[in-house]
Amino acid sequence: MQALIWDRPVRLGATGERRIDGPRDALQYLSEMPQGGWFYERARNRCRAALERGDELVLARQAFVGAALEASFPILEDDIAS
Repeated sequence: MQALIWDRPVRLGATGERRIDGPRDALQYLSEMPQGGWFYERARNRCRAALERGDELVLARQAFVGAALEASFPILEDDIAS
């Protein structure tokens, strides 16, 4: 798996204390989340695909944001769009 990062990190927590920089960080964070749900599965699949093929970074980021929102984790608003 390659070390890939997103154009902008996703910052989680009330003050953005947890920073997710790319699909590898996202997969680690997903393993700590309650598992299940459509967005969770989508995020996991998109992040793995991004690491394996080195593409679809935008889709992996969007899916991860959806999973975080689905799990009701605090996410800074400016990280939701894009």
